Amino acid sequence: MPILNHPADAVLYAPDIPRSYEPERDGWDSRAPLTVSLLLHAPRYLDPAPPGTFEPLAMQGGVGRETGEPKPGQVARLSQWDFGLTTGIFRLLDIAERHGVAAAVALDAHAAALPGLGAALGMRAGEIVARGAAANSVLDPRMDEDAERAYITTSLAAVEEATGRKVTGWFSPERTSTPRTTSLLAAEGVEWFGDWTLDEVPVPLQGSAGGLTALPFSLETEDMFALYSRGLPFEEYEGLLEDTVDQLVADARTCGNRFLGLSWFGWVLGQACFADVAETVLGRLAVHPDVVFALPGSAAAAGGGPAGENTPRP
Repeated sequence: MPILNHPADAVLYAPDIPRSYEPERDGWDSRAPLTVSLLLHAPRYLDPAPPGTFEPLAMQGGVGRETGEPKPGQVARLSQWDFGLTTGIFRLLDIAERHGVAAAVALDAHAAALPGLGAALGMRAGEIVARGAAANSVLDPRMDEDAERAYITTSLAAVEEATGRKVTGWFSPERTSTPRTTSLLAAEGVEWFGDWTLDEVPVPLQGSAGGLTALPFSLETEDMFALYSRGLPFEEYEGLLEDTVDQLVADARTCGNRFLGLSWFGWVLGQACFADVAETVLGRLAVHPDVVFALPGSAAAAGGGPAGENTPRP
């Protein structure tokens, strides 16, 4: 086996080092041991995707929990995603508002083209996030720089025009990105992105991506991944979220304050059969003595700590 020569500035990782050891990581000066940001997703399928679109190899959603890409006109599957835009996302917003939680909403350019959707979400979301071109149109390393830049700029413009709001954050469909993505987002003035599953603190980037902060929206706590990819019963997913909160609050005592990004989809937790999980989890967190809610842009603001935004927009 060849010996790997690591660069001189590589950050040491060793699993037997205590968890409180975070090399060169500044402490996060937040208002509570655990800061929670709620991000609600409103993606839409291109049906069919035009030639030249880079599509994911597998997608979730629909009858039977099949993971293959939906075929054009496959109504039984595509309608579940459409349900998220007409009903599910608004059910989740209602639940959040009942518990006094401000939610960010991520929608893509394809969803923004639906009449009235962008305006309705722009009125109710605490923060607007761009989610790329469409659920099944992703960033791909085979893109050249001009194509990737155009993908990002047109997505941002479409979402801002539809919502009447400035986009502050970015979440790539299927968490796809290229080595250029962070620099291109920073150049467009985007403040944060949620593609990377990092340690549970915001990480300000440097160099060509300076001004952009990576916020850790965990894959394990995402409703689509837990309930569809892993196939967890909804009771176990609720327990997973509760255990996660308990562990992060405990970690805060030794590692410093923690961040939890809750990433929920209108077509998943917005379904009536799953919505009780959102109701219960937000209700518990809203009265938890060691938890505060903050919009993602606030959590990513200069200085690291949330600015205290915890009130839904009227």
